[in-house]
Amino acid sequence: MQIPGSFIPKKKPRPTDGNWQLTLADMMTLLLCFFVIMLSVSKVDQNRYEAMSDILAEAMMGKNAPSKRTAEQAQTPADRKSKNLFELQLELAKLIGRESRAVNLKLRPDAVAINLKGSVFFKLGSAELTGEALRILDKLASPLTDAHYKLTIEGHSDNLPIKSAQFPSNWELSSARASSVARYFIAQDFPKDAIQVMGLADTRPLSPNQDKQGKSIPANQSKNRRVVILVRPVK
Repeated sequence: MQIPGSFIPKKKPRPTDGNWQLTLADMMTLLLCFFVIMLSVSKVDQNRYEAMSDILAEAMMGKNAPSKRTAEQAQTPADRKSKNLFELQLELAKLIGRESRAVNLKLRPDAVAINLKGSVFFKLGSAELTGEALRILDKLASPLTDAHYKLTIEGHSDNLPIKSAQFPSNWELSSARASSVARYFIAQDFPKDAIQVMGLADTRPLSPNQDKQGKSIPANQSKNRRVVILVRPVK
C-alpha cells in the first residue's frame, strides 16, 4: 500500500562499462591505418609521400574517405603501368593458353621465367626463329612492351658439340638464339637498354644430358635446348 504523498526514490541506472570497447576499436583502427601508411611510404617518393600525408590528414580530421581517383593520383606512373610478378604470371598464362608444348612459366623470387623450348623455337643448329616461335612471341610482346619491365634473355644448349663457320661452339649458338629473341622484342618497340642477353651454352642444364654410363639422353637434351626470358620490374 502506497501512502499518499510519500516519496519513492527512483532507481538510478547502472553506468554501462562498454564505452572502453568502442575507444579500443577506434585506437586499433588508427594503428592499422598508421602501419599501412608507414608501409606504403617505406620507400620514400616525395610526390607519393605528400599525397598520402594529405589523405591521412583528412582521415584523421573525419573528412570523407579519399575517392578512387584521389588514390590513383597518389600513385606514380610506373605504379599504374607495371604489375607485380604474380599478376604478370597470370596474365602471361592466359595469353599463352594451350601452348605448353612450346612455353612454360615459372615464378621466381625476383622474376617471372618464360621458358621457350628450343625444339619449337629453333631448328637444330640454327638461331633463326621459326614461324611458330614468332606466333607465340606475338602473344607475349604487348604485355611486356607496354609496361615497365627489364628482360634478361638466356640462351641454353645441350652438350652436343657444334662447329661451323657461323657457330664455332655452343657458346656462339646459345648467344645467337638469345639475341634473336632480343631483336624480336626490340622490333616491337621494347627499349633496348632494358634488355640483357646471355649465352650460357650447356653450363646450366635442366636435366642431365647423359646417364651414368655416359650415354646421351635425347629427351633431356631436347629439354635443355631452350631460351629463358627473365622478366623483372624496373626499380
